[in-house]
Amino acid sequence: MNNRWNRGAKRSLVLGGMMGAVGLLPLASQAQAPDDIVLPANVIFLLDNSESMQDFPTSLPEAFTPGSSPTTGAKAGDLGYNDPKYGHSINTGCTDPALVEAMSWFDKGSQDPAKNGSVVYDSDPDLVDPYFDSASFYHSRGRRIAWQTEELPYSLGPQFKSMAKTADPVVACRQMWQAEIKYLNTPIHNECVACLTTKGWWRGPLVPADINDKFGMLGPPRAKDEPPLPQEAKRKWIVSGRILNLRPPRFVVARKVLKDVLQTASHVRMGVASFGGDRGWFDPPWMLADVRPGCSKSVPAINEASLDRPLLMKAVNSTLFRHNERSLGEALFGLGGYFSSQGLDGLWSSWFTQPVGTPSWGWPGLPNGGTYDSPYGAYLSGASYAKASDEWLKAPYFDSFTGMILPGQRFEPGGDNRSMCFLEQANAIIVVTGGEPRSDNAVPITKMMELLIAQGAQHPDGTPLTFDPVDPEHNPNSGGVNYCDQFEMGPGVLATKADCDYTDYNWPTGLAAGNKNFMDDVAFFLSHADLRGYWPGTQRVRTYVVGYGSSHPMLQSVALAGQGSFFRANDGAALRHALEQALMEISAATP
Repeated sequence: MNNRWNRGAKRSLVLGGMMGAVGLLPLASQAQAPDDIVLPANVIFLLDNSESMQDFPTSLPEAFTPGSSPTTGAKAGDLGYNDPKYGHSINTGCTDPALVEAMSWFDKGSQDPAKNGSVVYDSDPDLVDPYFDSASFYHSRGRRIAWQTEELPYSLGPQFKSMAKTADPVVACRQMWQAEIKYLNTPIHNECVACLTTKGWWRGPLVPADINDKFGMLGPPRAKDEPPLPQEAKRKWIVSGRILNLRPPRFVVARKVLKDVLQTASHVRMGVASFGGDRGWFDPPWMLADVRPGCSKSVPAINEASLDRPLLMKAVNSTLFRHNERSLGEALFGLGGYFSSQGLDGLWSSWFTQPVGTPSWGWPGLPNGGTYDSPYGAYLSGASYAKASDEWLKAPYFDSFTGMILPGQRFEPGGDNRSMCFLEQANAIIVVTGGEPRSDNAVPITKMMELLIAQGAQHPDGTPLTFDPVDPEHNPNSGGVNYCDQFEMGPGVLATKADCDYTDYNWPTGLAAGNKNFMDDVAFFLSHADLRGYWPGTQRVRTYVVGYGSSHPMLQSVALAGQGSFFRANDGAALRHALEQALMEISAATP
């Protein structure tokens, strides 16, 4: 039907049987409605808020010319000195030929803004500081801006809206050594000041390899269940804001581009969400801004005042990019609840109140589901795998340690502000994520598969969906959803289903070969299940995925399972094009 509101039996049912009762449109408007009104799609932008989004798309270089830097020094302040408090002053500076070449993309003396970084990347006045001030210096590591929560000296604040900075190169350099007087006017300090003055950047000390147990000046700490940090993460830098304007961190690019799209998207109801906070097993998503405007203000055209684009943009700015997991599947599942008719008929809770189904060991949930203990520490037991009585219906939770209210399962506001207004609207989630999901399997897969099989769900090739939960570790045909073998793992290298069974630094997972990770199963459920059972037909939600710097086959499998599309974006321009293309496809999609 190409997302159009046509006269006929369905339209009469929705308009006459429901709209008058809830006051979506006055009866006069119903009677005078034109024959053919284009209904707006309902879209939630889901933004990856994992800590990895703090990283630069391209790390600052570790390149050096062998032998160009002394490896030892006699005392603090000497080039080559290995200070246990501040790091090893090896391969520092700004004159090494290999390093200068690797940094040649930036030239503060150029007249070209694309080389000198003079244009502020994001000057949104809702942010406390511009991202970034071209006249200031910032403390960084090779992989990201130094973060106050884990690194010193730092520049990035914990709320991701403010920055610590200085315009004085001497002050910036002194901060590197906590203003200790013994470093003043030493060779390493003078090198730092000279580099900031002439180049606008300085590559500083390298922290030791054993930073796992360190905090403070060396940081960041590293948990046993997190992969090792790259060498770039251990290198301290001081950089001009001009450099950050040319190569901003992923989160700065993602939120700026998303705000631009929110400003310009037309005839679409929009909401904003991010992945959740750490709630143990299932992490419900943050619903940062409900889908808007109200139903009555969505046809025949979007009411701009009710859409409130500034509010949506502020919601994006409120995203906290510090989740220690990349819980795409769990966030999608929670948004499925948001799109459901739970507030009208209790549908979601009727499906996902414990116990859910009869899972065998290796699947999350009651009565006897579970998985192996974490290989990264005996304190993480798999026996209670998503077994809380309210696991998939969690209420918000106050974390006394952080002082944060962590999200619970969010449902639509209801009434005129429902997530779905009309029978024949397209509904979608557009995901922006920096890589493959991690620690993201606390979802009721057995119940989802049971519901889908009962309705005769089929794979894209027309074959029936199957699922056998019995003895998944030894069952070669457990079924479920995994389309990873339809995509490339790398250029010219076709992936296998096993490539999406990744388990390293990804606990917990299921035990069934070919279906150890459940993110694509969730997307399949949302795109096939009827989320509003009291309407005729199937009210589904599609999933579109933008891999920001990643084309992992799991992300592509999620998009295929979600009856959406996958887009790869390596920079801001490509990211904006991908979001706009996804909106075009959604608006043209058959509900």
